[in-house]
Amino acid sequence: MHNKYNEKISDMKKCIQKKNKLNLLLKQTEQDIIKEKLLLNKLSLELNKENQDVLKLKSNNIISLFYAILGTEEDKHSREKQKLLKARLKYDQCKNNMNYLVDETKKIVDSMSKLNGCDAEYEELINKKLETIHMEDNETGQDLKKLIKRKENMNANIVEICEAICYGEKALEAIEKTIKKLEAAEDFENSDGNNNIEDARAYAEQTQRMLGRFKKEISDITMVTGTEIAVGTFENFADCFFDNLMFDWVVQSGIGKSLDTVKNTKNQLDKAMSKLYEEKVTEEFMIKQIEEQIKQIIEKA
Repeated sequence: MHNKYNEKISDMKKCIQKKNKLNLLLKQTEQDIIKEKLLLNKLSLELNKENQDVLKLKSNNIISLFYAILGTEEDKHSREKQKLLKARLKYDQCKNNMNYLVDETKKIVDSMSKLNGCDAEYEELINKKLETIHMEDNETGQDLKKLIKRKENMNANIVEICEAICYGEKALEAIEKTIKKLEAAEDFENSDGNNNIEDARAYAEQTQRMLGRFKKEISDITMVTGTEIAVGTFENFADCFFDNLMFDWVVQSGIGKSLDTVKNTKNQLDKAMSKLYEEKVTEEFMIKQIEEQIKQIIEKA
């Protein structure tokens, strides 16, 4: 009797949820852009303070920057040169992040424009369904409403879990590419190694962005299993990566600490993903049980 409403209500519920989430994400992204702009201005001032000519370096290649700023073997051990290189790397990273956030804002606005009207349709469907439930005895109607609401909430939570898994998988893909490129880079003197380091840098930045989205998606999930997912260390992934890359380059021209940072982050992400997969399976099983209860109530009504 209620099936003709249940499916439509569920669809509208997902639509509203997605719209609200996009609206929140838009606000967060706009705030992030403001932060990145302020940081970019600060880093620009620091760069100018370190060296008036640094902004004239046009190369986006990380190895070229290492050579251009550090230069000779003696220069590697110059604290001023190291500070200059670190400032330039952070400046470039911040600039890339800001460009990414601007693009994301445009995509979010486009997606939101396609979801107008779902709130009104949802309310209309709920009212029609309540009219049919009102015709049944009060106790049956109340039980049915509670189960349907619980099912809708769990379905919405599974959507959040799936989105978190999606960004987690994207982060894993990027981090695995980072590891592959770092392992392929034997040293900084080898031309292929140089290209691998540059690729690793790009993948590391991509990893950081996906980890950021992954953390945001995790915060929207209600874990029915009571499991906690630690994601705090993900925030500093890029900073640790570039700090260790600086250390590797200056001290030993290797990739040891950078590679360790990436592998440790991958291990943490693997554990978080395992918990999410377990949560998804658990909730899907619970939804099936709720559906059976709903069917039994309707059959007996």
